[in-house]
Amino acid sequence: MIPDLKIILILTISFLLTPSLAASGQDLHRLWDDRCATCHSHSGEFSRQFLSVSNGELQGKHHTHDLRLFLKNHYLAGHSVDAVYNMLLAQTETEPRFKSECSSCHANAANFLRNSIILRDSVLYSRTLNIPVRDFLNGHRNLQPDDIEFFMQQLTRIAHEIFQP
Repeated sequence: MIPDLKIILILTISFLLTPSLAASGQDLHRLWDDRCATCHSHSGEFSRQFLSVSNGELQGKHHTHDLRLFLKNHYLAGHSVDAVYNMLLAQTETEPRFKSECSSCHANAANFLRNSIILRDSVLYSRTLNIPVRDFLNGHRNLQPDDIEFFMQQLTRIAHEIFQP
């Protein structure tokens, strides 16, 4: 066997057999980016385009029954199946307002949170200003109270998907 091909084969098998670290603190958005994004693009775009919710359950256009089983057999294992399922469910049900209203300055929400926000005692803080994000949003871009509540819920959810204990 060609040495480079052998290394690729070993790495591929190791990747597929390595249990996910989601339950022990894996960043779900990085997990998606590493294992899924090459074929399925950004998780939010994918979920809104190809998934729907019926009776509180997530369904795919092609895999309408037991999407968790499909995820388990599609490069996810263990606790990461439920975690990724819940992330996709939330994204399917959330308007893409961060992308449409914030991405021109902040790229995507996951990277923004990783680089600019700290989650401390379940409260989001600005990494540079060391103030609660909610306080900062009160004067940011003329956001109204309903807008602030929407973005706080979205950012808090994503922070828990990224900064897992």
